[in-house]
Amino acid sequence: MNQHSMDVKAIQEANRSIYQAFETLDFKAAGEHLTEDCDYITFNGMHLKGRAAYVRAHKELMNNFMFKGAKLEGDITDIRFLNEKTVVVIARGAIKFRWQKKVAPNRLSINTSVWVRDPSGKWKMTAFHNCRIQKMGWFSKWLMKRK
Repeated sequence: MNQHSMDVKAIQEANRSIYQAFETLDFKAAGEHLTEDCDYITFNGMHLKGRAAYVRAHKELMNNFMFKGAKLEGDITDIRFLNEKTVVVIARGAIKFRWQKKVAPNRLSINTSVWVRDPSGKWKMTAFHNCRIQKMGWFSKWLMKRK
């Protein structure tokens, strides 16, 4: 296996580990895959600055009764290497609540993250931006057709 393939696999595994934190509620373990000074933008525009803020916010959110038994489902759709130490990752996903058989389409999000190789060689997320996937409204469609 070449270095590129090993890097892709390492990033996929780290991302999977972050997803598993939603099931185990071990956000400290998930936070180990983030840089200490990461920037994390939630789907509703909140800016969490740093690993500690990420861990604290996710613990508070997931300890809410509504999120008990919830799972984060999703997939990486693209990994683009900018250089040997920086990668842009595009993924889709959503939280599936315990009473849902499948994720509701209106809860799907797409996110962009930047991963960097730390001095020890491990890949860590340093920036994350999450956004709800929405259908284009009639007004936006109308504007797009105008010249």
